[in-house]
Amino acid sequence: MRRSALAVASAALAAVLAGTASADVRGPKPSYSDRALSDVPHAAEMTDRIWVPGLGEGYVPQGLTYIDGAIYLGTYRSEDPKQGRGPCRIYRVDPGGAVTGVLDLPPECGHAGGLAKGKPGQLWVADTRAVFEIALAPRGEREIGGVLRSIRLAGDLKGSFAAATSDSLWLGTYSNEPGAKLYKLPFARLTSGIDTLSEQDASSAVALPTKAQGAAFDPAGRLWITRSGSQLGELLTLDPATGAVMQQLNMPAGIEDISFDPKGGLWAVSEAGSKRWIGWTTYFPLIFRLQPGLLR
Repeated sequence: MRRSALAVASAALAAVLAGTASADVRGPKPSYSDRALSDVPHAAEMTDRIWVPGLGEGYVPQGLTYIDGAIYLGTYRSEDPKQGRGPCRIYRVDPGGAVTGVLDLPPECGHAGGLAKGKPGQLWVADTRAVFEIALAPRGEREIGGVLRSIRLAGDLKGSFAAATSDSLWLGTYSNEPGAKLYKLPFARLTSGIDTLSEQDASSAVALPTKAQGAAFDPAGRLWITRSGSQLGELLTLDPATGAVMQQLNMPAGIEDISFDPKGGLWAVSEAGSKRWIGWTTYFPLIFRLQPGLLR
């Protein structure tokens, strides 16, 4: 009887703790799963946590960027582990957790793996074999904006994920094998009326590790890369000249794209626990913000 009572008390305590862990997550909690959020590395350094929007409709989070006080999140719809492409949707999310805009992308988009800030009022969305230029609506409007054009990607250039610096869009390739690169494409080249881009249009490239999923440059110009899979989550800093790993940190499994805000916070998203990946051990379908200076 004593063991039984202890088991009941332990279960009750676990439920309370799970409820507490989920209570500080902003935004609507998805109803398709009653799983508690998983314990993940560096949870103590997460200053903000938001439920990924669109989870209940089967959207899988991928690309992410922070622009003018809002998080822009790229997703595609799939509930099948064997289906890696589907209709693409962009969500604009307030750091408080509210969705403030939605934009469905053209049918040729199937993954929306990378988002990056362009010139003022401009958002780039990277898909496997295309990039989409989006003109953003003025801040405060309910609409995100509209697609101006798409540019086809050819050769070794793929849009698995994206990042940006003041003068360039960077496109990276996910690969299980060594040899993938992050290519630098000057904005001047992208705005010259070109309809196809390849690695020949890049002004430089950085060697990437295997299973790279996202990239961002911090305010000091350092390059940060994520690596992930069903059992893998890592955040790396790379030497942008050589691709050498300077720092390696464990992260939630399924971590995807990343982006820095003006205060130096690093926003990230995990696809672990979306309907497509509900069978993974990790359940953490969240947008979250990290303080890089605290990571060790």
